[in-house]
Amino acid sequence: MAAFKPRSGHSLWYQRDAFLKCQEEGRLFCEDIVKLSEVSRSVLPLEVLNPVDASMGPLDSRSFLQQNAVERLYLLQSNAFSHFVVERYTLCRESGMESILCVNEEAIRSGSTMLDTNYLLNLKRNASKVISIRGLGEWNRILSKFGSLAMRIGYQRVSERFNCVVVEGFNDAVCPEPTLRHDVIIGVAPGVAVFYDAERFYNVLETMSELGRDPAALRAEDVARFLKEAEILPIPPVQQECLRDCDKLSKRLNNLVSTTLHDIRGLESSKS
Repeated sequence: MAAFKPRSGHSLWYQRDAFLKCQEEGRLFCEDIVKLSEVSRSVLPLEVLNPVDASMGPLDSRSFLQQNAVERLYLLQSNAFSHFVVERYTLCRESGMESILCVNEEAIRSGSTMLDTNYLLNLKRNASKVISIRGLGEWNRILSKFGSLAMRIGYQRVSERFNCVVVEGFNDAVCPEPTLRHDVIIGVAPGVAVFYDAERFYNVLETMSELGRDPAALRAEDVARFLKEAEILPIPPVQQECLRDCDKLSKRLNNLVSTTLHDIRGLESSKS
């Protein structure tokens, strides 16, 4: 079994341990895939398991205060692009891994976002290609061009190595890459895990697409009311001690783990 996280993002400030590990290795990956890789004991590179990852930084409040621009600081807080520093797209080809970096030159030029310039220089040196952007539209175009391709190739490579792949979502996005297909769909919220009918799930995505909605932009609230719940399981809160120990976490969430494995084995039996 392998864990796959198509797309992710993390903060160099709030997820400091992950950032320091990235900084030390001159790489870019998220905290989640490090944990998931350790649990699944995968030997694949983190960039294959997590083909698209963005590093975000908080706005540099000090620079806004020095410019007497506090109002602008608050206006930019809700603007995702103002926090964006760099995003990596890894294309896992037969000839090797190609790393493409999308860099927010506007954040670097203006000094409005907290970032580590030495780390950024190391990322650029290690990249196969660096693309500089200055606006949200350019970011979306680059993501559309390379992000989807990176996720498709990455998923293919992982699927070739493992019979079972657990795919984790990102920021409540129900479909990071529309071309990927999964046999079991699970939605998770505080206190509950909901198993959805997979065929109905993809029918809803297809209908949304026909209506002009981008499946990759859909959130749980957009599709949940149209889905059929196959099973609803209660899940308990967990303490930090459990989060640090996978065996304890598995026991704490035994009901969820057992149901998932049962569904997976049932699907494998039906396919064979």
